[in-house]
Amino acid sequence: MPTSSTELRIQNAAWTEIDIDLMIVPVFQRPAESDDTKPEPRWDALLEQGAGLFDSGESDLRGILANEGFRADYGKSLYLPARSKGPRRVHFLGLGVGRVLPPYRLRKAVRKALGSAPLSQIKSVGFACAPGMTESEESTALAVASALFDSTYRSREAREQPPELQQLVITGISGEVDSGFVRSIARASALAQDLANMPPNTKRTSTLATTARELAPLGVEVVIEEADWVEKNMPCFYLVARGSRESDPPRWIRARYKSPEASGGKRRRVCLVGKSVIFDTGGYQVKPGLSMNTMKGDMTGGATALAVLRCVAEMQLPNLDLEIFLAATPNMIDSSAMTPDSITNTTCGKRVEIRHTDAEGRLTLIDAVHIAEREHPELMYVVATLTGAASSAVGDRAALICRPSFAGLRDQLARAAAAAADPVQTLDLVEEDFEDIKSKLDGADIKNVGNGKNRGAQTAAAFVFSGAADSTAILHLDIAGGDMTEDDRATGIAVRSLVWHLRELSRQE
Repeated sequence: MPTSSTELRIQNAAWTEIDIDLMIVPVFQRPAESDDTKPEPRWDALLEQGAGLFDSGESDLRGILANEGFRADYGKSLYLPARSKGPRRVHFLGLGVGRVLPPYRLRKAVRKALGSAPLSQIKSVGFACAPGMTESEESTALAVASALFDSTYRSREAREQPPELQQLVITGISGEVDSGFVRSIARASALAQDLANMPPNTKRTSTLATTARELAPLGVEVVIEEADWVEKNMPCFYLVARGSRESDPPRWIRARYKSPEASGGKRRRVCLVGKSVIFDTGGYQVKPGLSMNTMKGDMTGGATALAVLRCVAEMQLPNLDLEIFLAATPNMIDSSAMTPDSITNTTCGKRVEIRHTDAEGRLTLIDAVHIAEREHPELMYVVATLTGAASSAVGDRAALICRPSFAGLRDQLARAAAAAADPVQTLDLVEEDFEDIKSKLDGADIKNVGNGKNRGAQTAAAFVFSGAADSTAILHLDIAGGDMTEDDRATGIAVRSLVWHLRELSRQE
């Protein structure tokens, strides 16, 4: 993991003057002037600087780009050896038509470029920022650094060590950008990835408990409740946990960071609830075939919560009281496991009809949300790999859902996610979603699935929200579409956006 050893330098200098192994130079595209012509690279200040690296200056570089067929299409790359002092290799990276790029698109493009770079042969990488290429220089720096650390990340179980990059240099930054903030987020993302990537034969509820306890040196208060407490106080959560009580007993994990002193702003009381299903078989309504693969990551919400808490405590964000809540258990099968048609109580007092045992995450969360609400937070986040419907609705983005009355807060988080290079799309929660989960049985109030296949992400959110009062501000991130890459590796999605938003809250009067 490079986050502990790679030096991060952010500076304002011409990229051609940096002594570095590989310099990535972004190139935007000029639209085609007519149907008969092809788009061309937009000749800007960065390319003008680069012309001096080649024999005949600008004309030579233009000719090289043309001969190689490089038109700066989004995600397309061209490697060239430099011919003078400065960078030893130059990687021209196409960003498509325009002059400004969403930070997430920049991170994605840089990640793709680094995926084809010979990182094992490189000790230093640079990125040349174009003025105004994203909404802020800090967003640009975070997008680029995140792409580099993602590219060099290896899990704890990796058989080979990651590339030993000694230095990342981001040039062309004219203002003050906090490199410590960027590095803290990179470390936090790696922690979330480590926990989610851990194989299920070695990962237990105790893994999350141990990770929480390891935050104590940062001033984090940790409380762990064991199975007997869960059985007595969280009946809906315990119903899910019954099938694995003997092999991997449930744990209720609470951890809290409180800034030492208020620094003049308003102290914000925030709760973060993370789904922490250690492995999900689907229960008696077992998942079919390949659908059970990657279920080691069904605790990514809990991993995200732990990572965010560590980052916040590490940075000592002021004016903030952040507490996380994890209902940790596998969803397994034995003679004690929950069955369809069961009816159970909840911590909030509602009675739940179990219509499907593979809709288990929301059963743990409804109790967790209610206990978190007792802390009277100003804001509550819920992060969960909750539904396949979210993936169908928003693809590899996080589905950000709330009650209409809190759309303003939701949009603040969406803007923070955009600035932090995280992919997020908002969805609305409507009254029909709550009506859709009403039970038809006289012994239950709600059921854990909706009536049809439509709006599955929203009806799941409605179930979770049913654990709290309508007046409680909850922002729910269903990350089921973006928690894993196509090659089944954890992404650390939502860590950046939550930390960015919490930093904004800590600064507000």
